[in-house]
Amino acid sequence: MIIVLVAIALIFVIAVGIGGCHGSARRGDAGAAKGLKGLQGKHFLVIGDKASTNCAIGQDRFGRQTLTVSSNSCAIVVGKRSSFRRPTRVVFFSNLPVSVSIDPVHGPHQDPQQVDANDCSAAAIDHSGGTMTFSRVVGSPTITLLRQSC
Repeated sequence: MIIVLVAIALIFVIAVGIGGCHGSARRGDAGAAKGLKGLQGKHFLVIGDKASTNCAIGQDRFGRQTLTVSSNSCAIVVGKRSSFRRPTRVVFFSNLPVSVSIDPVHGPHQDPQQVDANDCSAAAIDHSGGTMTFSRVVGSPTITLLRQSC
């Protein structure tokens, strides 16, 4: 009888743990360009780490990755990660206004939102992956990717 109770308790703990990793259905629409809310993980976006881009890639004087939107738009494609992983955090600022939209693999497409120049902004792409598109508003904005919160 004790073995059965221990087995049930173990199954309950595993179920709660898996549920915490997947999040609720409302979190499936991850990615507001203005804030992470409940999707804060420790995995920050790095181009080359299951993420690719057609933006021009560079580095600023502090060694942070930069992306330049030289045509009308460019995108970051974030690949699928393990189901037990937290979302990929995308924290950035741009030297010029930029429009940002997110199209996750699972969940609804997020309409473009304008991010003002020099405003630190954050988004998240869940473990299923997705595409984040930057469109220029004026000029050729340079987007600096951060590996810390705003």
